[in-house]
Amino acid sequence: MRISYFYKTAVSALICSAVVGMMSGCYLLPDEEEVLPAPTVKASEVSYTTVTAKRKTLEKKIVNSGTVMSEQQYNIAYEKEGGTISEFYVRAGDKVAKGDKICELDTTDIDYQIQLKELDRKRAYLYTEVLYEKGCTQSEYDRAYVDVELLDIALKKLYKQRDNAVLTSPTDGTICALADVRVGDYASPGQTIATIMQTDKLYIAIKPNDLTAFPLGQKVQIRIGEDYYDGEVFMNPTELAEYKREESESHDKKEEGGIEYEADMIYIRFAGEAPPDAVGQLADSILVQERAENVIVVSNNLIKTVDGEQVVYVLREGQKVAVPVEIGLKTGSQSEIKSGLNEGDEIIIR
Repeated sequence: MRISYFYKTAVSALICSAVVGMMSGCYLLPDEEEVLPAPTVKASEVSYTTVTAKRKTLEKKIVNSGTVMSEQQYNIAYEKEGGTISEFYVRAGDKVAKGDKICELDTTDIDYQIQLKELDRKRAYLYTEVLYEKGCTQSEYDRAYVDVELLDIALKKLYKQRDNAVLTSPTDGTICALADVRVGDYASPGQTIATIMQTDKLYIAIKPNDLTAFPLGQKVQIRIGEDYYDGEVFMNPTELAEYKREESESHDKKEEGGIEYEADMIYIRFAGEAPPDAVGQLADSILVQERAENVIVVSNNLIKTVDGEQVVYVLREGQKVAVPVEIGLKTGSQSEIKSGLNEGDEIIIR
C-alpha cells in the first residue's frame, strides 16, 4: 500500500508540472512557420527589330562586266629585222598621231656601212667622169657606170634598214600598252612593242547567260566607276553569222586591227562620246528588263509562306501580325508589294 501511494503522488506531481508549463507559454513542440503568399512572376515584354515600309523604284536588270576596248587596235612590231632598242619616244597612256615615232633601234653599224658605201659610190662615179673626159667608148663608160648602180642598190637597202629602225604609229590613237622591253634590250622580229587603240570607237564585250536578251540595237547603260554612259548592241551571234558569210564571199582584204568576234559574246558600243582614258578599264553593262516606279519594296527574305499564303510580319499596336501580301515585280533580292502593306508600316525583321 505504501508503494501505491508513492506512485500516485509522483504521477500527480508530473501532471501539475505540465499544466503549469502550458500556462506559462512554454511548449515542448517547435513553432509552425508562417505561410507566405505565392510569388507573382511578371511576363517580360517582347522587343522586335523593324524596318519602315517605303516607296521607291524597283528594276529587274541584267548586269554583266567587260573590259573597255577599241574597235580598231594595232599591235606594233618590227616585221623583218630586229635589233637593240636605242630610244623610246612614248609611254603608256600617251596620245599619238599617225606617223609619230614609237621607238628606234640602234643604227650605229648601219650608219657606218652607209658612209663607206657613199664614199665608194663617189669614187666610182668620179671614175666614170674621168673616162668620159678621156674620150672612152660608150661600152667602157657603161661598164664603169655599172659599179655606180650596184652601189646605189646597196645604199638603197641600207637606207631602208635605217628607216625601218624607227617604229611609227599607223594611226591616231592612244598607247594602251608597251612591251616589257627597255632601252638596250633586243627586240625580235614580230615581237609586239606597243599596242595602239583608236579611242573614238570604244566598246565592251560581255558573255551573258541569255544571249537572246540582247538583240541588235538594244539600248543599255555602261557603268564605269560611278559614271554612266549610253550603249548599244552592235554585234550578237545572229548578226555575226551574217557578217562572217559576207566576209567569206567578199574578196576585200580584212581591215587591219579590227575586232576578232566570238560567237558566244555580245558587243556593246558607246553610243556617245566615251572617255579616252576608259580603255582597259572594267565596265558594267546594265540592261533594264522591267521597272516599277513609286511602289512599296521589301527584301525577299522578309516574305514568308504560311499555310500556302505569302505573308509579311508587321508590328501593330505592339503585336506581331502576319499580313497577307500580293507580290508584283520580283528581282533576285527584292519584291514589289502590290497590296497588303501601306507606306509607313513597321515590318518585323526579327
